[in-house]
Amino acid sequence: MSNKKEVTIFGAGMSGLIAAINLARDDYSVTVREKESGYGGSTLYNPSTHVTPLYVDMTSEYIGIDISSAFHPVLSCPAYFHDTKAMLPTIDVYAVERGNRPTSLDTLLYNHCLELDINFEFESPLTSDELDDLPENSIIACGLTQSAYDMLDIPYIRWYGWVSRGEIDIGSYAWLWWDECISEYGYFSAVNGYYFDLLFSIRDVGRDCLGKYKSFMVRNEGVEHDNWEYVSGAVPIASPDNPRLFWNDAVLCGTISGAQDPMLWFGISGALVTGKVAALAVTDRERAIKDFGRFTRRFSKSYYVKNKIWYPYIRPNVKMMERAVNTLGVERFEKLGDLAGEGRMPVKYSIPGFSKMGCW
Repeated sequence: MSNKKEVTIFGAGMSGLIAAINLARDDYSVTVREKESGYGGSTLYNPSTHVTPLYVDMTSEYIGIDISSAFHPVLSCPAYFHDTKAMLPTIDVYAVERGNRPTSLDTLLYNHCLELDINFEFESPLTSDELDDLPENSIIACGLTQSAYDMLDIPYIRWYGWVSRGEIDIGSYAWLWWDECISEYGYFSAVNGYYFDLLFSIRDVGRDCLGKYKSFMVRNEGVEHDNWEYVSGAVPIASPDNPRLFWNDAVLCGTISGAQDPMLWFGISGALVTGKVAALAVTDRERAIKDFGRFTRRFSKSYYVKNKIWYPYIRPNVKMMERAVNTLGVERFEKLGDLAGEGRMPVKYSIPGFSKMGCW
């Protein structure tokens, strides 16, 4: 009989897989349970593509896994205020694919798991009946799953929007679009011949707003999709104290732990590092607590900026933002963005993990 200690991880997305790899390397017997029929996270969100600021080498070193092959430098990323276009800095900004396609980050991690003989149980969700009897050091990595938030009583906000995804002949590219018909933004990204396009808000997004976004896309980018689907989900950014590493005797990791940027909702880098932190919470609890606090230390400040300044005074006035860009001049605006991207401006963001805009 094996004398290995056993650990169960709930969730076969990237943070759960990273936790599994690290614990298996530390000679734990690891079982990953996943409510979906396969690895790669929720089918509501994935397959998908995302753009994120990231120090790939530092992240790879911290999590102990070389993830560089899954991250592709972004060639261009314009921001649109209505139809006013300004280029965002792309230094140390990468596109990455999520889901279970062969070219995804999750597939890279899953293949590492198979090499380590990690056991997977698919279509095996965490249920409320199990919560009181979870073994100590069980890891919950359920991502952006609203039912898990409800079970664990984690504060969240609902979001609503339209999503389109599929194959496309565009390289590593992205854009963002701001308009008054949504509280957040329109977001397109492409990599590995696949795209993900999301128009989302914390309030209902009507077909009139989608029509406005589609018209913008054709007019400014020459891109058009027919396969739009209305979706709704949840994000754990409803409270300034959302970040939490533990739930009773269980460990949280990934987005469900609150390792997410409240401003623009960046979550890739937080999921990467907290996968490692969750493994440390089993093997070196003191270091895990220290690292988690370091990665999420600016969450509350960013939360207050978003909810006390951005939402009430700035975000509803896209025309004001557009006038400001035009008054300053697009070239000057882009220069300021370049200086921020190079880390030469005193701007602090709350993106957890390793990036110029992160908390490392």
